Amino acid sequence: MKPMNNTMAQRLNAANANNSAKAAENDPEFEALVNEISALVSEGKLPEGFDLAAAAKDSAFVDLMQEYGAEAGIRIYAAEQRALEAENNAMERVSARMRERGALPKSTRGGSAAPASTNYSGLSSEAFRALMQQMKKTARDGGKTRL
Repeated sequence: MKPMNNTMAQRLNAANANNSAKAAENDPEFEALVNEISALVSEGKLPEGFDLAAAAKDSAFVDLMQEYGAEAGIRIYAAEQRALEAENNAMERVSARMRERGALPKSTRGGSAAPASTNYSGLSSEAFRALMQQMKKTARDGGKTRL
């Protein structure tokens, strides 16, 4: 039973393809687009690096050509593809830069700010005595104290 279904489906698909091909042959708008595209190809007026076969598979390309004509539709589609490619390249560059920065060594020190100077006139009497004791101890040990 399956081979029969496949055969019937193939016949229906072939019949539909023939009907759409006949309809396309009788469509003057389609014929005009085909003639315009073939003229552009023969004159070499396609944008540089433009892949007509790949673009023809995109329905947006066909819509642009029907709306603006073949030449303008091709230019618009090519410009959109270049913009999309440029955006993707920019995102790749940003991602690469972020990966590079992530690989850089990082400082383990807290901050490099200099400590604030001590306000000796604002010290309490207990804090001043403790500071004096520390300075005397440092002097006994042979160290130098900087204020």
